[in-house]
Amino acid sequence: MSSESGQEASKKGPQQPQSSAAHTNNANASAASSSSSSSDAEQELNEALESGFRPLTRMERRQLWLREYGEQDVALQMWIQLVEQHDLEIEMMLQMHGLLIFGVMVSTAHYAQFYIDLNEETHREHDPDTADALRKYYTALVPPPDQPEYGPEGLPVVYHYIHMRDVTILSGGHKFKVPYWRGKASRVDAFVVGATVGD
Repeated sequence: MSSESGQEASKKGPQQPQSSAAHTNNANASAASSSSSSSDAEQELNEALESGFRPLTRMERRQLWLREYGEQDVALQMWIQLVEQHDLEIEMMLQMHGLLIFGVMVSTAHYAQFYIDLNEETHREHDPDTADALRKYYTALVPPPDQPEYGPEGLPVVYHYIHMRDVTILSGGHKFKVPYWRGKASRVDAFVVGATVGD
């Protein structure tokens, strides 16, 4: 009986260390896997923090909109909206930091099309990659035709830029003429609808 117990013990004896070793190996593998996934998560978090990217909350979007809208002339925004939504052309004079800018206000689509055509003529034959890149850039400027009056956050859309054609710029007695012009709406100090540059 004791010899049988000894034999059973001798049989079980070698198995116990193997089981313990296997358990240790499994624990180590699990710890390594956990450590690896933890380190991956930390790395992703650090990259996110370094990039500074985080979706804005509704309140943050509203605060940004209020600050941005506070810099706009509501009447000028109305004219820009009419031009963009109804494809109008309106003669106008803008005063910006001492400059007087005369021209015809046009939609972003007209402004973009002028430069798309110009770049096609200039670059398409000799540098098609540049022509493609410029076409993509100017096409992206154009707001969608079905753009709603209110944005996704439930606030009115703010138009950031004014586009004009047949432009004359007066600065300190000097006169400059350019075919098309683009300027920030928030930088306009004053405007006059229907004004034309004198001879």
